[in-house]
Amino acid sequence: MDGLMRTEELVFVLAATNLPWELDAAMLRRLEKRILVPLPEPEARQAMFEELLPHQPGEEQIPYDLLVDRTEGYSGSDIRLLCKEAAMQPLRRLMSQLEQRQEIVPDEELPKVGPIRPEDIEIALRNTRPSAHLHAHRYDKFNADYGSQILQ
Repeated sequence: MDGLMRTEELVFVLAATNLPWELDAAMLRRLEKRILVPLPEPEARQAMFEELLPHQPGEEQIPYDLLVDRTEGYSGSDIRLLCKEAAMQPLRRLMSQLEQRQEIVPDEELPKVGPIRPEDIEIALRNTRPSAHLHAHRYDKFNADYGSQILQ
């Protein structure tokens, strides 16, 4: 970045990485502010679940409070994966029903994909584990060594 351009204009560069400890010293020198973005807090997780698994009128309420309580330590990416897993369960049920039939079902007779049920949420929670906790100590050390401390 230094010496890359000959101009009086300021250039703003925003970069992100999940593995900041793998950045070399030359890159670290060029990144003026290094800010650790923590894992989502309960309010953020609630908003993510409401956005990714919206309640459908006439369907059973999705247990957002259960999801929030059981996803401490999950990253945003982990939560997105959990929601995809939960949303796939009704399709898997439908595919299982169709596979059990011996005859070919005409398109107009195909059953509809059902709603997400509480048991789908339980399956998704069992099948989707948090990933960021594996490196929690490395994030803390990197932040202590190189992070820009943001005062609130």
